[in-house]
Amino acid sequence: MAVWLSQRVGINGRVMATDVDITYLNRLDLPNLEVRRHDILSDSLDALDPGSFDLVCARLMLFWLAGKQEIAIRRMVECLRPGGWLLDEDGDWGVVAPVDPSHSHYELYHRVWKNGEWWAERGYDPMFGRKLPMLFERCGLVNIRHKASASVVRGGSPWGQWWLQSLEAIRASEQTDGSLTEERDKEYGVLTAPLTDPSFWFLNALIHACRGQRGVS
Repeated sequence: MAVWLSQRVGINGRVMATDVDITYLNRLDLPNLEVRRHDILSDSLDALDPGSFDLVCARLMLFWLAGKQEIAIRRMVECLRPGGWLLDEDGDWGVVAPVDPSHSHYELYHRVWKNGEWWAERGYDPMFGRKLPMLFERCGLVNIRHKASASVVRGGSPWGQWWLQSLEAIRASEQTDGSLTEERDKEYGVLTAPLTDPSFWFLNALIHACRGQRGVS
């Protein structure tokens, strides 16, 4: 996203990319891109020059901020100039499901996933994405537009790799904080095993794209 935006704004434009971990962003070498380490929940907005951005965007990030999404949205809105736009892409992760009942992974996967309850048990809202328009409006944005799309993908695809890396990261976090039980560890094995299998087709998350504009008055 940072590279695409830098290409779009041209040499006279300016893009700022932030993250709590800027390891990958630091690999980018673009003259109109500035990289800063920043936590949208806790760090001061002064470092971002609030009220100055034409566009603030986030992708597949708010879902992870369980119970704090509205706080993050309000702070991103503060960064917009009057008339500026906020864009977020996030998902309903609970809808992910294998599509072939005859596949060897099908039954075990459903047994562990439990229509998204797996996420709820870990403190996440598996149906978060669909709430974006409501949250945008609550945070004072206007001219809100919202679209959602989904696709069927296979193990080994870019989305399969994304899911594999995400689940492994969550597993590592549970291992670190001591909440990774033997039963939970087995569940991770059930969910990650199919993600490298090209014969495993699954309905991906419903991805929501929502945009809203900060009022001019």
